[in-house]
Amino acid sequence: MALAAAMGLQSLGFAKDAGPALGYSPANMDKRVSPREDFYRYANGHWLKRTDIPSADADVGGFTLLANNLNDKLLALIQEAANTPANKQSVSRQQIGDFYRAAMDLPRLDALGLQPIARDLQAIESAQSPATLAALLARLQLGFGVSPLLNGFTGADPKQSNMTVLTLYPGLQTLGQDEYASSFAQPVRALYRDYMVQMFQTLGDTEISANTNARTVMSIEGEIAAARLTPLQQRDPQLTYNKLSLDEAQALIPAVDLRAFITALGMTPPATVMVPDMNGLRTGQKVVAERSVEDIRTLLRWHVLSASASALGQPWRGLNQEFSRARSGAESQESREREVTKAIASTLFHPLSRVYVETYFPESTRRDITTMVNLMREEFAKRLQTNPWLDEPTRAAALDKLSKVDIAVGYPDQWIDFGGVRIVSNDYLGNIQRVTEFLMRRDFARLGQPVVNDRFAAPNMTTPIAVNAAYSPRTNSIDITAAIAQPPFYKQGADPAVNYCTMGAVIGHELTHGFDSFGRQFGPAGNLRDWWTPQATAEFTKRTDMLVQQYSEFTVLPGLMHNGAQTLTENTADLGGITLAHAALKRYLATHPQNKIDGLTSDQRCFVAWAQMWAYKARPERLRTLVATDYHAIGSVRGVAPLLHLDVFHKVFKTRKGDPMWRAPEQRVRIW
Repeated sequence: MALAAAMGLQSLGFAKDAGPALGYSPANMDKRVSPREDFYRYANGHWLKRTDIPSADADVGGFTLLANNLNDKLLALIQEAANTPANKQSVSRQQIGDFYRAAMDLPRLDALGLQPIARDLQAIESAQSPATLAALLARLQLGFGVSPLLNGFTGADPKQSNMTVLTLYPGLQTLGQDEYASSFAQPVRALYRDYMVQMFQTLGDTEISANTNARTVMSIEGEIAAARLTPLQQRDPQLTYNKLSLDEAQALIPAVDLRAFITALGMTPPATVMVPDMNGLRTGQKVVAERSVEDIRTLLRWHVLSASASALGQPWRGLNQEFSRARSGAESQESREREVTKAIASTLFHPLSRVYVETYFPESTRRDITTMVNLMREEFAKRLQTNPWLDEPTRAAALDKLSKVDIAVGYPDQWIDFGGVRIVSNDYLGNIQRVTEFLMRRDFARLGQPVVNDRFAAPNMTTPIAVNAAYSPRTNSIDITAAIAQPPFYKQGADPAVNYCTMGAVIGHELTHGFDSFGRQFGPAGNLRDWWTPQATAEFTKRTDMLVQQYSEFTVLPGLMHNGAQTLTENTADLGGITLAHAALKRYLATHPQNKIDGLTSDQRCFVAWAQMWAYKARPERLRTLVATDYHAIGSVRGVAPLLHLDVFHKVFKTRKGDPMWRAPEQRVRIW
């Protein structure tokens, strides 16, 4: 559940939230709207009227507001570390403080100019042969996280999940895959081209040569983007499981010496590698073989310049900020404090997470959510046992997989030790690059070894300071972060109807991911294998096909429809999450009956709380990006669409045929 609040601390550089407080509240509803006509506005009408998108943001909703609230807390912890002498604090706090001071020393960054990337730019000029190009691409990946032509990462072999393998990927591009060619993205391309022209001119290019170089980069990036797997194809594990010998992989891209590339990354070249996107690698070969050496150097120069811009001085930092602002449709740039807080959260993620957990995450919250996890698992098992369309072999296998889902709450039992990484107060880009290289080499050292499942360790996704919960099919595990254990997702001691149908639904959502169109292809040990009978597969597909059709009928913007196929796994998980949460709530109420609160029954509050969790507003630019790239439905769709499949929803809000919120019983999908 991908996932991405404001305390209003202007002194810390964040915008105030003019809207209502986070979490379930009758004050967010508009009861003048009939729930039978428009349930989303019935549940969120006043929130929508009273909440504006902050000028520096592309959207606003439960995730983003909570993330901003979280950033306020993180910034306070960061600034405290920055203002405390190093000899009076732990290594983690010293690293956090020095990282922040280096990032905030803008006069020094301005004075340094291009000095932090001078050696990288110089190295680009010397790349001639397949071996030297390979070493250069490895250098760029280690320094900047990715390279524009070839990348290597380690991870579990999907069919042998206990062993670590090397996976080769094509280069990554700045724009979204469809933004290089589609007509609706012409303004984005023009914006990007202007940004490149200005940036190339800062390197000393004339206006004519800067325009030529911008066209070159746009052309190469567009060619690679067009050849890569689409977001939907990337979600097909059968399509992406391509285990090749190293020689077979080398034949896909002979212009880059793979053995030299892998060696430069710090690994011994293995006998076999994974290549999920073979056509992407072939196109990388085509680019290097058919383009001039100078064109390739132009692409690499652009990669170094654009990847480092936010860590440089003016004018590079300002040009990068303005491009990001304009592309998102935001009215103003985000503050430097906010930008740096995000940078620390994504680099020194465990040191900062540890400080946050110690300060803000009580053990009582961890225990309470763990109890809810166990209840949700029991409810799922109960439903699997009585599921009417499962045959017995598939039912038994599903129960086995469910029993082996490893669920952790809050933070890891073992933190990653960043203590050996040199973080200083006068080298911002160097700090970022040293952390990047440390993490990569740590992973590369595991090649060919048994898989180690680092918990809460995916930056911006599963770290304790990421507002998220996530299921991994390859480890059959779920991480529920400390940061998400706050309104609108959870409030200790709150109305059970609210907590079950928010945090409980989040837990149910993640459990369901193990049994959605993607996760169901992996067994209890995380291996890619088919544990379904043909009959059960046919029944499952019949139901998911209905979801694809129905979700594809939602209009996001005039002329822009929702992508039901691309969002199927998340839509399945949403349906499973609220279904499981409501069922668990009913079991709880059987022994803890409740009267109406705020004029609403427990059932009604459950569904209103769910819809309020997805209260959301976004700029058109953001919506177009999400529809093109995100596996999740838009918030306004998530807040209502799953409810329409629940019989009890129609019962408690008295919908009937002809109502906009009505869905005929034969069109209501029950999967889990």
